[in-house]
Amino acid sequence: MKKINSLAFILVVMLALFSQISSAKAISDDNVKQYLALSGIDSALDGIPAQMSAMGQQMQITVKDPAQAQRAVDLLLNAWQIEEVRLIVAEHVKENFSTAEMKSLLTWLNSDLARKIKSAEEKAAAANFNQELMAYMAQLQTTPPTTARVQVIRDFIDTTHIVDHSLNIVMSVAQGTMEGINVANPEQAVSDEQIQTQLSQMQIMMRPALEQQMVMVSYYIYQQLTEQEIVQYTKFYQQPLGQKELDIMYDGIGQALNYWSTNAFENIAAEFTE
Repeated sequence: MKKINSLAFILVVMLALFSQISSAKAISDDNVKQYLALSGIDSALDGIPAQMSAMGQQMQITVKDPAQAQRAVDLLLNAWQIEEVRLIVAEHVKENFSTAEMKSLLTWLNSDLARKIKSAEEKAAAANFNQELMAYMAQLQTTPPTTARVQVIRDFIDTTHIVDHSLNIVMSVAQGTMEGINVANPEQAVSDEQIQTQLSQMQIMMRPALEQQMVMVSYYIYQQLTEQEIVQYTKFYQQPLGQKELDIMYDGIGQALNYWSTNAFENIAAEFTE
């Protein structure tokens, strides 16, 4: 009888400990929502349809039937359900951060420096961004950045691996668009191997231009920040939590792209195989 009571006691204690651990790992939906907004993930997701449209316009030049290609792109865009996509990213964030990590992230994102930086980064979403960036680049030809500014921007780009992460997202969008147009134009369809070859070639060609673009965009976006502020920003991403945030953020967006492509291809196949 004592053995049974002892076993029951142990089970109760283990259950209590397990409940405490589970509770400690649970992140509230409000915290996740706040994180998505403060981190800029919401803005990034909102901008993906524009990337799809631009990619589709470029690829229509090479297809036999531009109208069909445009229809495929329209179906791709219709499959991008922003609320469902945002939920996928939110769940990925919720599953991979502890409450302690999320608390640290929100503390950082609510700091004066982080808010100043995120406010500066919002310029990239402005309607006149391209025009303002071109004007700024012309200005740099007469007033180039200082050696110190060049170094801190270079360190920031290298630390965040922003070129690799951005290139992966662009390639995911490109692959989805190419496969969608492939279904819409079966008489000109190319094999999966050919698509991967084209994507590899595109990646090689795009990397230098994308890296240069990231450098120029960083000069423009962070022009009101001091070198010391940029260094402090970079230091956050040199920490394990900063690196983890980058990996989880881009992994979550990648999952959202996979969800989108699966739904999109089903819609495209139904449209063009009837």
